[in-house]
Amino acid sequence: MDFNDVISFIQSATPELNDSYCFVNGSLMRLDQIESMGYREFWMRSKLNMPKKLYKYYSNISKEKDGIEINHSHQALENNTVFMQSPSEFDDVYDSDIHIEYGDYEKYRLLEYCHRSQLSIESNATSQELGDSFLHWIFETYHRTHSFDSFFPKNPESGLEELSNYNFSLSLQNQLQKGLDWGNALAKVIRTEYEGFTSQLKTTFRTACFTTTPYSQLMWGGAYADCHRGFCIEYTVLPENINYQEVYQNLFPMVYCRARPNVSARIVAYKDKPLTVENLWDIYFHGALRKSIDWTYQNEWRLLLPLGRAKGTNYNILFFPITKVFLGNRMAPEKREKIIEICQSRNIPYVGVTRNPDYFEMQECDVQCEDCPQYKVCIKD
Repeated sequence: MDFNDVISFIQSATPELNDSYCFVNGSLMRLDQIESMGYREFWMRSKLNMPKKLYKYYSNISKEKDGIEINHSHQALENNTVFMQSPSEFDDVYDSDIHIEYGDYEKYRLLEYCHRSQLSIESNATSQELGDSFLHWIFETYHRTHSFDSFFPKNPESGLEELSNYNFSLSLQNQLQKGLDWGNALAKVIRTEYEGFTSQLKTTFRTACFTTTPYSQLMWGGAYADCHRGFCIEYTVLPENINYQEVYQNLFPMVYCRARPNVSARIVAYKDKPLTVENLWDIYFHGALRKSIDWTYQNEWRLLLPLGRAKGTNYNILFFPITKVFLGNRMAPEKREKIIEICQSRNIPYVGVTRNPDYFEMQECDVQCEDCPQYKVCIKD
């Protein structure tokens, strides 16, 4: 049974089996085993099984910005850099999305505010009960003290929590001044918090995506390589080279699965807390490194960097050395000439990609690009 057969088998299996397995770096694994690893074990296993080569497909399309034609694919080839992209720009609507239902956020956030107010709350209290208790508390406290600064008698655990308390009081006051009653004002504050927090989760990091083969028809044929009109760059991984330690340490394989994890309680608890390795890993592992099993064919590896690290360089990061370039089967001769020119100036080997005559597969072309009759005729004309 080949790789595609395994995927088909899992997709057609019973829901219990379907939800129990995942693909990581081309291997079928139990999802619960992957989830139990934690950051350090997953990191170590990733490094033990990291490919020696990584590949990235480029569309080779120029775009106009401020009246100037810019080709980011050329820049990546010329500068040996990769662009750290925002997950919100990906083609998969679920990509890097840590799914938190509003109802879950509302419950866990109200529970947190009740704790800060030192209210006695039953462990199985509903959102309605939490909301009623907290609303009664802030209403009575304000009318007793005539102040918005007395809702949280518990000493803040950090400067972030203290700032959060201040922002809550200020936001509540603002909603009341708009004419909302106390109940609707509280609901509006929680809703606004939710929208800001879920948006923030996607901007915690930026990422660049790679694969393990330069012969994927689906990736050549899609937007990644502009339907075979783009090119693919091969990078050689150098684990021991000190110049590439940052990118090496922050490369991880994707986890392809059907089931979406529910980590709402843990993620909401991170709000107003300092960002640590552990909670950043939760965001990475359950968001940035999770993808639908439908995308398994990509066998993707991701470079993940916190947002602050990627600033100052226009989000372009120096990556492993380029050791080969694969030119798309449908690349126009004049564009092919430009890529060859860049490769020759940087002493980078290059080769054309063509169709296998016997199988539905792509392969390297046996003919040197400059010797290809079709290419020479087009360039001459």
